[in-house]
Amino acid sequence: MNNLSSEVDWPLKHDPADVDRLLRSCAALQRRADGEQGVIAIRHIAAGSTLIHGWHDAFYLGMAGWVALTVPEIDALPPGQRALFHRYGLDMDFGTIFGPLDVIHVTTLDNFINHSCEPNLGYDHHGNVVSRRSLAPGEELLIDYGEFVVNYDEPFTCRCGANSCRTNVTRNDWHHLRSRRRLPPFIERRLERRA
Repeated sequence: MNNLSSEVDWPLKHDPADVDRLLRSCAALQRRADGEQGVIAIRHIAAGSTLIHGWHDAFYLGMAGWVALTVPEIDALPPGQRALFHRYGLDMDFGTIFGPLDVIHVTTLDNFINHSCEPNLGYDHHGNVVSRRSLAPGEELLIDYGEFVVNYDEPFTCRCGANSCRTNVTRNDWHHLRSRRRLPPFIERRLERRA
């Protein structure tokens, strides 16, 4: 299996700067035709390439301005901070989300990977984000938020255009996706405990 990780000194220490450098070695932030920002491949990415190491397991630990909050703590934030936290936060477990309290801390490229119901990114058995297929320069990197959103429904209407578009991304989508896709480690661990 081809892997971009050979271009970064390993092992990564879950330092977001190192992980971000890996993603930036093959992708960049660009404005899309609809005016929104997206992460676009800047060179060929082979199928199965690791793009984000350990995204849900300690990726944001120690990152300036990012904190782990519980759902009640998020709900108690002032409206502007709560909206920012929802937009950029990443579910780390059931009841816990890592997110920024100020937009100045939204600095890593992973924060701009958009949703698709037919994504070209997914998870490997280690919980790394990998390319599901070969990607050409100019293709947008997309992940299905339903694979990892477990605490809140997403506040947008999906217009990805996929035949399988669900229109809405809910905190319960992972239940339906688990039979055909690998999920991040915190969900896989919960499923193992239930088995």
